[in-house]
Amino acid sequence: MRITVIGTGYVGLVTGASLAYLGHQAVCVDVNEEKIKLLKSGVMPLWEPGLESMIRDVELQGRLDYSTDVSASVPVSDAVFLTLGTPSSESGEVDLSALWSVVRSIAPMLHRDTLLIIKSTVPAGTCEQIEAYLHQQFPASASIAVAHNPEFLRQGSAVRDFLAPDRLVFGASRPEAHHRLEEIYAAIQSPVIKCGLREAELIKCASNAFLAMKISYANMMSDLCDALGISVDAVAEGMGLDRRIGSEFLRAGAGYGGSCFPKDLRALIALAAKEHLDMELLKATEAINRQRVQVICRRLEGIFGSLEDKQITIYGLAFKPNTDDTREAPALRISSMLQEAGARIRAYDPVVAGLPDRQVDVDTDMYEAADGSDCVVIVTDWDQFNRLDWGRLRQVMRSPYIFDARNMLDIAVMTENCKRYGLHYMSLGRPSIAPDVPLTID
Repeated sequence: MRITVIGTGYVGLVTGASLAYLGHQAVCVDVNEEKIKLLKSGVMPLWEPGLESMIRDVELQGRLDYSTDVSASVPVSDAVFLTLGTPSSESGEVDLSALWSVVRSIAPMLHRDTLLIIKSTVPAGTCEQIEAYLHQQFPASASIAVAHNPEFLRQGSAVRDFLAPDRLVFGASRPEAHHRLEEIYAAIQSPVIKCGLREAELIKCASNAFLAMKISYANMMSDLCDALGISVDAVAEGMGLDRRIGSEFLRAGAGYGGSCFPKDLRALIALAAKEHLDMELLKATEAINRQRVQVICRRLEGIFGSLEDKQITIYGLAFKPNTDDTREAPALRISSMLQEAGARIRAYDPVVAGLPDRQVDVDTDMYEAADGSDCVVIVTDWDQFNRLDWGRLRQVMRSPYIFDARNMLDIAVMTENCKRYGLHYMSLGRPSIAPDVPLTID
């Protein structure tokens, strides 16, 4: 099929490249001329494992192109995917202005057999409104179908998630739209949910809100484990082995961030409020996540008393590993709160080179970042932090404190490292380890 993908952000670029990989003729369109120039010149505007190599393959095969001109691609396309950003407004509601702007601009270009596919995350009812608008404004195009095909791409594994998803969700008001979506995704062997537009829209937000809730539940339990002097690891393992619960998203840590969980949670709360429903569980989820930064800062204040003029090194700035995305990353909130308390912040991340408008020195070497540091705080669980040279790290640090705010390091391994190198290791909801008295409780 000939497919146009409008929007070359994270979702749009992965979608366009993956559809081309599946054998379709895809064009990624964006109004940002500089971004399109970069893509045409072979420069990737984002960092995602496996994406660049896939793009190079489909480009060589002539199945992927880039453009700023929707009028050249939309009229000849069998399907048009919209992958525009839908950020939160101050009220928590979703800002659909970019999406509606594109819908209005391309509406006259759509032909009667075009399938318009909304892939952006939107509140329930949005796609019905778009379909109604098209049919009211252009009665001759009443055969144009609108579908919602939510994305479930995890940053760091987006290519795999697109090509081998847990499920495909096809939302539409007409059976023929479901059939067209089946044709587009025919090469993917995954369970398919065919449903109405509103159901498809809600599936995405409800899924992300549930995962965020699971993370906050694990963090709530970690606080209780700290108070009781027991390990949240054992509690989470015992819970996760129950197939009804599952082990994923049960690891305590610094909380969730990124562009999806916070936004979708707020959007669901705002949507429910319009229906006079109070999503108390989701509000508690959000509140617990906000409090994680305070928990971490209080633990550091418990070590030093005052953080004034203490140097704190943050390991990891991206909101999760295998991405360069820092949107709503816990590291940003932690660094801001520590600076307010008087601390000096240095940082290291394997792919994030800097933080605009923030007084944080970002080093390109993780040992240089820790030079003279009073405490290293691991905030993003990059795998390379499992392979740290702890002896070298201790030599460059002024004080021996390691705070694992992702609970990523093995307690037994760190017990040995603490004995050998004189380190003090702390995490969340787990026993702290001192060099002379291993496995003591704070």
